[in-house]
Amino acid sequence: MIMHSLKYMMIILLMAVGTFAFAATADAAQIGIGTEQKIVQNPLELERKAIEQERQQKIAREKRLAEQKRIAEEKRVAEAKRIAEEKRVAAEKAEREQAEREAKAERLAEEKRVAAEQARQDEAKRQAATEKKQSTATATPVSTAGRSIQAESTAYTNDAADNGSYGGRVLTATGHDVTDSIYYNGMRIIAVDPAVIPLGTVVHIEGVGQAIALDTGGRIKGNIVDLLVDTKGEAINWGRRHITITLP
Repeated sequence: MIMHSLKYMMIILLMAVGTFAFAATADAAQIGIGTEQKIVQNPLELERKAIEQERQQKIAREKRLAEQKRIAEEKRVAEAKRIAEEKRVAAEKAEREQAEREAKAERLAEEKRVAAEQARQDEAKRQAATEKKQSTATATPVSTAGRSIQAESTAYTNDAADNGSYGGRVLTATGHDVTDSIYYNGMRIIAVDPAVIPLGTVVHIEGVGQAIALDTGGRIKGNIVDLLVDTKGEAINWGRRHITITLP
């Protein structure tokens, strides 16, 4: 009976030792085998770490891209604001210059209007003076049987550049407007020395016909008569010639 009990206890003891040895062998397969105790990594753990590392790298890349986009957007917004400001300044400048041009144009137009009104008034005064002088210089036709004199004759035109003008009109010494016509009541107009032929005198010029003395000239002295013609060509063709003038 005692031997049987001892045998039973030995069997239990051997089973316990075997179980311990099996557990120790299984642990050694995971944490290391042999006296050097080398650690063998779990493949699942390695994969988990690799996935985590890749995730962290992806997050870092996304953060960098987001930062780059933010900086680029800030630059774009700043550039858009700069361009908008330049356009605003340019538009204000253009508007200001346009307003200045319009103001200048209005000022010039007003000055021209005032000048035109003044010229009109001056012309009205000269016309009134002309009419008054003409009323005192009544042309009386004469026959060719009167007193005749020999005179030297030249010719001149009603060109404002040669005679000067008053408000754009060419007037004789008596105030008669010859801008548009070289005739007075159908008669030719001459410039004379009033000491020889009084202004307003109607004479007969050989080869020309009746003419009236309505003008004078700085070089018209003595027996010199200047005949008013249409063009410079006619004046040149007339030249300087001797004529017979019949006085009333």
